[in-house]
Amino acid sequence: MEGFYYKFTKPNKLIASFDLDNTLIKTKSGKIFPINSNDYTYSFDNVDKKIKNLIKDGYKIVIFTNQNGIQRGKTKLTDITNKIEKLFPTADYFISIKDDLYRKPMIGMYDKFIELNGKVNKMFYVGDASGRNNDHSYSDINFAYNAGITFYTETEYFLGKKDNVKHYCPTYNININNISDLKKYDRNTIIIMQGYPASGKSTLIHDYINYYKIQDENYLHLSNDTHTKSKIKKEFKNGIEKNKLIFIDNLNATKKNRKDIFDLLNINNNYKVIGIHILTRMEISKALNKQRYYISNMKENYKGKIYGKIPNVAYNVFNKKYEKMTIDEGFYKLYEYTPEIKLKYCFI
Repeated sequence: MEGFYYKFTKPNKLIASFDLDNTLIKTKSGKIFPINSNDYTYSFDNVDKKIKNLIKDGYKIVIFTNQNGIQRGKTKLTDITNKIEKLFPTADYFISIKDDLYRKPMIGMYDKFIELNGKVNKMFYVGDASGRNNDHSYSDINFAYNAGITFYTETEYFLGKKDNVKHYCPTYNININNISDLKKYDRNTIIIMQGYPASGKSTLIHDYINYYKIQDENYLHLSNDTHTKSKIKKEFKNGIEKNKLIFIDNLNATKKNRKDIFDLLNINNNYKVIGIHILTRMEISKALNKQRYYISNMKENYKGKIYGKIPNVAYNVFNKKYEKMTIDEGFYKLYEYTPEIKLKYCFI
């Protein structure tokens, strides 16, 4: 099954969109999750009236809902669609069933809706996940922010209660570095990168090469993402023979990882080994991970590498295994580098 399921009827220029659970409906039992397929009711006494008034005013009703429990076998797709069809029979709906491009706050569901519907004149979104004390996340308010549409909490919309909420993006580091902070190394040098997945290692390498105008034939960019272990070893040895600048673009979390690189280097070679630790925080790295995943897979004019989404476990493993790079490992020089980060979306 695809990462989402949807029902779309016909285009409309006025769109009233909603989250489902704890926004339009809640459990009768009072439990967080329904105890059976009939454990649901309207979240507020005026939900039905508000929806009917919107339809009367010319709005299309659209529901965007995360239902990851379907993939985990905790609920059935038909249980979700039956609720919607019974209480909101005229509504279109988009149901995310996996942790992928279509799961809020990522906006794959919104993109698909716009693709089917066309541009709208007015659209708003109502949801309960907006970062308040008892909210489970920022997924709804960030979804609206990423899509560029007006947001209301469920209590604002149905009860007229003003909520002081704001979308959430990780804060950037204040003190950032520039490429000019790194000395130029263009031959007979190995540069070992270290940092979280999607922390900016590859971008730094690209910027370094451009800034110092290093010719293609004079450097190698080696990475587990693009090379097998045996190919890295072969390319590495060829690069050493030709006195190239060699970038090792992996996580390089442990001393053992780095020792494997030092062991490939013949001590008789006149080579320096430089270490660069990218200091991008984990929260920002995760946001960058999702941003490049979304842009590379969903943007029509994108022409670069297509990225998958790195799972959270990769970040936890890096933290668990992390060992700081030290001069006594054999490094000639060590740098700590904080890149300037640009987040277009708040995918957290």
